Amino acid sequence: MLAATLALITSLCYGVSNFVGPTLSRGLPVYPVLIAGQVVAFAVSGAALAITQPAGPGATVLLAAAVAGIGNGFGLICFYRAATLGPLSIVTPIGSLGVIVPVSAGVASGEPLGALKLAGVALAIGGVALASRRPAGGQAAAGSERAAALWALLAALAFGTFLACVAPASEDGVFWAVMLSRASLLVVLVAVALAIAAPLRAPLSRLPLLAVPGVLLFAGTLAYSAATREGDLSVVSVLGSLFPLVTVGLAFADGERVSRQQAAGVAAALAGIVLVSVHA
Repeated sequence: MLAATLALITSLCYGVSNFVGPTLSRGLPVYPVLIAGQVVAFAVSGAALAITQPAGPGATVLLAAAVAGIGNGFGLICFYRAATLGPLSIVTPIGSLGVIVPVSAGVASGEPLGALKLAGVALAIGGVALASRRPAGGQAAAGSERAAALWALLAALAFGTFLACVAPASEDGVFWAVMLSRASLLVVLVAVALAIAAPLRAPLSRLPLLAVPGVLLFAGTLAYSAATREGDLSVVSVLGSLFPLVTVGLAFADGERVSRQQAAGVAAALAGIVLVSVHA
């Protein structure tokens, strides 16, 4: 029961973050929105390490955490870009396909694929194709949503890299993984912002609000880590992968509308994500 509750908290935190962050970035500079919460996560994990004083991480953990942070950083950049071009109800399920990356890595290393995962991959890919199509009569919207789908797919690839590296990065403790990965993530965000001359300043009065998406991601990561230690991974991974339902639900409540064809694609992609997440 505790594991299921923690996994559902993960989905709630990730889902709300994926809605609140892009929504804030529509009225404020994107990079302060991305950076503020990650600074908080870095500081909290650093404080936890200072209190617990665990042994230092090994070289494998350092490398995995650095790659995880780089993947997470580029994933966030691509996801937020996709959210400026298309509706979150389409972008979020596509961006969530990153789970296919660690599954593919597992298969390549000799793990069995299984009928459920194979069906999940097929459903997810087919769902993306449907969700990315706009009915005739809206060429400008269709072009924008195709671009959004492409950015969301790039986000999925980057997030998948993050997911594949989380396990080895957590070998010496979740706080080491969070702090080290946030360090490389922040380097990516700041470097890209400087390279494209993006604004990095935001009103001081808005900083607590800007930190909310990153804090939610941090809380979700901690909840998921705790859930994996309390219950079966086959249950936890599925419940923790339901966050697109939260984002899509909030997007619909906020007034987003999609065609029936796109709605069917979103549903198929979500079903595929769940099936891919099931561990035999």
